Amino acid sequence: MSAASSWVRTPPEGRRKDLYQRIVFALTLVATLIVLAPIVIVSAYVLREGASAITWEFLTDPPRRDGAEGGIWPVIVLTAYSLLLVVLMAVPLGVGAAVFLSEYARPGRLLRLINLTIINLAGVPSIVYGLFGAAFFLDILGGQKSLWVVSATLALQALAIIITSARESLLAVSRGVREGSLALGVSRLRTTFFITLPQALPGIITGVLLAISRAAGETAPVIVVGAIMAKNVSLSPAAVINERAQVLSFELYGRIIEGIGYPEDRKWGIALVLLAVVLLFNLSALFLRWRISRLGSVRRN
Repeated sequence: MSAASSWVRTPPEGRRKDLYQRIVFALTLVATLIVLAPIVIVSAYVLREGASAITWEFLTDPPRRDGAEGGIWPVIVLTAYSLLLVVLMAVPLGVGAAVFLSEYARPGRLLRLINLTIINLAGVPSIVYGLFGAAFFLDILGGQKSLWVVSATLALQALAIIITSARESLLAVSRGVREGSLALGVSRLRTTFFITLPQALPGIITGVLLAISRAAGETAPVIVVGAIMAKNVSLSPAAVINERAQVLSFELYGRIIEGIGYPEDRKWGIALVLLAVVLLFNLSALFLRWRISRLGSVRRN
């Protein structure tokens, strides 16, 4: 049967529904292209301007002459340490809070208020988290400007995103799965950790990686809690906890506001490295979600 004849034989209501679906699909495609176009343009421009600065020395050597020469290796390593601390601080607490809110909290007005507050916190400007981090960790707790303070501030910002994404992933799991497990005599705790959580894992991992990706690109909170530009410091995990934070986002910001005197290609090189880190996290989120979903479908079949 041809497409034209099937269209003629389709009832008017079905034709209207099919037309609406095509219009919505076309609008969605246009919106996606509009969003992707600036990303592709900016990425291509940064790649063109910064590719000349990317050398083995630039990526692996310590800085010289206040960063005007040498590489950015300490900044790369300390950025990795900072993101690792963000994961250790935010992921267990965020996923645990999401499990409690979706599986154990009593439904009611208070729970709705808490969920709404967490969703709103995900949209709070990053500078507000920076001010809170400086007031809480530096003034109230009496801490020093260090890598762990920067990481803790970024973890607070990532926490709302992780809780929201993990909670939505848990709620997306069919209620019949939980009820079937409980009907077989499995405890609620084992049902949560061995049945519900594994099925929600793709969404949880995606939310975590996107939250860490956002933390990697944040500058405002890092400025407020006192980061510094590239210096040749100790890179042992034990030593960096009390070192001043050196992260890629602040390094780029600092070199841009320096103006004349810092090589332009090195600025674009730092921007390219930061862009690569952010894209790596985003692509990893997409790949892991696809991979876990595919493994789940294979097991079901």
